[in-house]
Amino acid sequence: MDHFTKARRFNGETKTLRVVEGHLFVCQGCCCGNTEAGNPPVPLERFKKEWKERGIRTRVHLTVSGCLGPCSVPNIVLLMYRGETVWFHSINSNHEVILIYEYIERLLQLNRFVPPEKPLSENVFQRYITDAMFPDHP
Repeated sequence: MDHFTKARRFNGETKTLRVVEGHLFVCQGCCCGNTEAGNPPVPLERFKKEWKERGIRTRVHLTVSGCLGPCSVPNIVLLMYRGETVWFHSINSNHEVILIYEYIERLLQLNRFVPPEKPLSENVFQRYITDAMFPDHP
């Protein structure tokens, strides 16, 4: 079921906005994907392809962003889902992108947040104190 909200623009006009369940940020900033610096490329085309083909565009928004940090472990991906955040590092292959989208589809199917399982959980790190904590991850 779709959810919507209203927002008033700077000119006073009211717009209807879709409320989404999640937001996926793929870093393509200073280090992520910077092959000249010796870092692996970001599998950006696969992120876009999976997002479109899986039909989740109205439920989870995809943003290719500038630097999300931390630059010591490129390529960074951030998933925000129903108030929880999951940070992934070293997302360097099409296979890892597919694992992320399979995880997102699982969340959408469950209609609630659960932490990722192995092997994807091996790419999870804590960025902020408020990030979701996973018992099997340091």
